[in-house]
Amino acid sequence: MEEARYRETLDKVIRHAHEHHNYITEEAYRGFFDPILMNEREDELTRNYLSGINIRFGVWDGKDEWPEFGEEDGKYLKLYLEELEALPGYSEEEIDRAKREAVFDDSEEARRILMDHYLKNVVDIARLYMYQAVPAEDLIGEGNIALMTAISGLSVLEGAEDVDGFIGGLIMDAMDKAIYEDTRARESADDTLRRINEINDKAREMSEEEMRSVTVRELSEASGISEDEIREAMRLTGNKIEGLIP
Repeated sequence: MEEARYRETLDKVIRHAHEHHNYITEEAYRGFFDPILMNEREDELTRNYLSGINIRFGVWDGKDEWPEFGEEDGKYLKLYLEELEALPGYSEEEIDRAKREAVFDDSEEARRILMDHYLKNVVDIARLYMYQAVPAEDLIGEGNIALMTAISGLSVLEGAEDVDGFIGGLIMDAMDKAIYEDTRARESADDTLRRINEINDKAREMSEEEMRSVTVRELSEASGISEDEIREAMRLTGNKIEGLIP
């Protein structure tokens, strides 16, 4: 199984589940993964992973309660949620009218009403992502920026019925991007740490063999690691690589 294709497919499955209140049907799951020919063990690991991030198989019946944020989600989150509760409420008719006026009349007042209305939706969407590594506060911040962008662009839509999908899609795109960039950053940090440990181990082994500290050039020639990489490892560790002359 090609790893890049699997990763891309898994991302699509997670996005699909988020769009369906963290549920995915067996049919949809198979539709995504059957083309990449997972074996039984890969399928089992994938299902376990989805379960670990609170994605369930089936169809949401509308009865599940939203997951609650915990203390680890940020000390300002509770205050922010309390501020949201103080926002004015609007009837379904008022929201429908605001959608029409924002799309067809480019109304500033309609956009303000919709902004207040959808701010709570951003929080609800963030709850679907709360089993990811990115803090809820960060996800909500990214979602709010996407919401502002979406609200300002409603006049490009063909009809008011497109508003929910347009706004929800941009919010999810922003949160997906935040999670992807966080994952890439953590992977990069892990790669850097592994490289530093490798350089440290080789420097220690070589210095023990030579019974003295070795130079960057000597280590590079013996290990095949470039001098630039070795010097960068020294910089990151504060010149504390064992057996290597600063």
